Amino acid sequence: MDPKIMIAVVAVIFAADMGWQMFQNKKRNELFDRLSSFLAKKEYDAFDELIDSPQTRKLFPAFNIAFLKLNEAMLKEDREAVDRAFGQFDVRMNGVQKEALYKKGFYYYLGLEDRTKTRVYYDLLKGLKVRDEQMIDVMYDTYIDKGYGHIDEIKALADQGSEEQKMPYYALLADMYRNKGEEDTAKEYEKKVSEYTETLQKGKK
Repeated sequence: MDPKIMIAVVAVIFAADMGWQMFQNKKRNELFDRLSSFLAKKEYDAFDELIDSPQTRKLFPAFNIAFLKLNEAMLKEDREAVDRAFGQFDVRMNGVQKEALYKKGFYYYLGLEDRTKTRVYYDLLKGLKVRDEQMIDVMYDTYIDKGYGHIDEIKALADQGSEEQKMPYYALLADMYRNKGEEDTAKEYEKKVSEYTETLQKGKK
């Protein structure tokens, strides 16, 4: 085949493929927006029907579908459904997907103070060596082990931030000092958070 003809054919095929990809991406984005809207409005029946439709299975990878179903279970505050949803991730995952899933599991079960399941996701995250590994260690020590070994580093982080950025660290320090048995210091940090929150609320009025 004439090289010029070959180049022209390849160009047509490439353009057609790009057009198809753009069309698919548009359809995928529209579908995701519809699913997100159903979740935001708590229209769970409509969400269930659409997430299980052939259209969704065709456009979305299995991981994305399972992750959306997990979000639904969490929004419903259905503990058994959440447990089942976490168990459905028997799909191949890349590093980014693993980190997203493991963090979701870690913080969900951490909030429930479920030592066993939090430990499972803690170990999985440690195996990935995520960027915010230090904070994950802090959270596990503070809320699962009821420790206070990271007080100095959290105080140092709080000193570096703006007033707004300090508040999560102050809340964390309050719990650390409570674990340590220093209730008065814990209340001092809680007061700072409370006062800042009240100031924000007054500013919105």
